[in-house]
Amino acid sequence: MKFARELAEPWGLLLAATSAGVAWAVQLPVLVAVLIGVAVLLARAGVASVGREPAPQRREARVLDVAPGSDEENWLRRAEGAADGFTSLSSSLDSGPLADRVADMEPVVQETLETLRRLAGRASATGKALSRVDLDAVTRERRRLEQSLSSAREEVRGDLEQALTAVQAQQDVHARLSGARDKLLAQLQSGALGLDSLVARVAELTAATTDVAVDTGAVRELSDQLEGIRQGVLETEQATRKPLG
Repeated sequence: MKFARELAEPWGLLLAATSAGVAWAVQLPVLVAVLIGVAVLLARAGVASVGREPAPQRREARVLDVAPGSDEENWLRRAEGAADGFTSLSSSLDSGPLADRVADMEPVVQETLETLRRLAGRASATGKALSRVDLDAVTRERRRLEQSLSSAREEVRGDLEQALTAVQAQQDVHARLSGARDKLLAQLQSGALGLDSLVARVAELTAATTDVAVDTGAVRELSDQLEGIRQGVLETEQATRKPLG
């Protein structure tokens, strides 16, 4: 493909035509002149295709690890089990309108699960960042600085105020990360339990429905429920990106 693109390059065609023209101008046979032009074109395309650097490969998105034994891992495993249950239930349905509708929901379930995986990794990254800020030590340092500042001489007051600002910044970071982690864990729980509930509703609908009597209202409710879960996890992912940088 790369060699073919080089053959179509305008500069290569111009060089080949010029070479053929020069050969004809010095009274070489027309066939020989044409062959010279073709040879120049092929040689130029070959050199160019080999000499050019390959296009840079697209970088894959960084995947965040989920901390083993963490709350986020537990909720992620719960969501994975629910997604597996949904797939198993879908594949067990006899062909018919209900099976078609449930099958249409499978890609959305998998998309939701992938988002939950990203949220779980983000929750672990947030927890790791939180562990780097000793809130108790920072709080004690803040109190000490405030006491020192209350009786400080004018020549040291500026330095103490800068130190207090730095301590406050650490507290602010801890508060933002704590809020982000709480939101992530809450959404992981909501998403996992939502998928569990969805599987239960599909199983219930399957048991109560025949191929000739599909409750379209109930199926629509299932689709709406799944869409609500999907939107919830996507909104949480968007909302927690900024605090984590």
